[in-house]
Amino acid sequence: MSRLYMIPDYFNLQASVELAKEHGLCFEYNDFFFPGVLDNPDAVQERIDAYMALGRDCSEDTMHGAFFDVTVFSCDPKIREVSRLRMRQSMEIAKKMGLRAVIFHGNYLPFLRGKGYDDLWVSYTEDIVRKLAEEYPGIGIYMENMFDDTPDMLVKLAENLSAVPEFGLCLDYAHALLNSEKAELWVQRMAPYLRHMHVNDHRFESDVHLVPGDGLTDWDEFARLKENYVPEASVLCEVKGLDDVRRSLKFLENVLEK
Repeated sequence: MSRLYMIPDYFNLQASVELAKEHGLCFEYNDFFFPGVLDNPDAVQERIDAYMALGRDCSEDTMHGAFFDVTVFSCDPKIREVSRLRMRQSMEIAKKMGLRAVIFHGNYLPFLRGKGYDDLWVSYTEDIVRKLAEEYPGIGIYMENMFDDTPDMLVKLAENLSAVPEFGLCLDYAHALLNSEKAELWVQRMAPYLRHMHVNDHRFESDVHLVPGDGLTDWDEFARLKENYVPEASVLCEVKGLDDVRRSLKFLENVLEK
């Protein structure tokens, strides 16, 4: 079975470490994408120090990069400037912690699609990824679907960046199902570039991050698609709270080991 990840509880770190050790889990840090944290160097360093003091090997851990209003493809140069700053801040934190990868949202808006918008999204996103890969070699830069209703734009970006070893895709399975009924299309198209996955459940209404099994997702289909297309991709149980993490792990371990 591929490597499973959990979101550590910053306010309950020892219990997080014990749960991770019990199940052989890696961490995906969700502390560093808030603007209020990124604008407070002391708060950033406090969190880095707390995690590093745990004495864990962080080399396989990941973190969620800045994403609120991050629009590196904006036609407004001021917005591009701030968006690139946020992405660099994320990469710098990952460098300090020695992490495997940072996950960013592509933030492509399908209702704006058109040749001009699509070309800007690809060219500007590709440009910042190339620059970050040069500045932070060895740290993965994984782009996640958010509002996308097809995998087309992410796959196009991945094709353009296929020679950049740091770049890969992260499939948020819940986001995909909220925007499209064709789960196999997403996994199949993204498979050559897919390095990481986010999973949780919902009832096809909103992105509520339910424990897998508490919603309407077909998890047998998920297990089949993962095994057939991306057996090596790591998986984050993207739920909050250690009790929900425990329930998610129990459910997913049963599903993926069938």
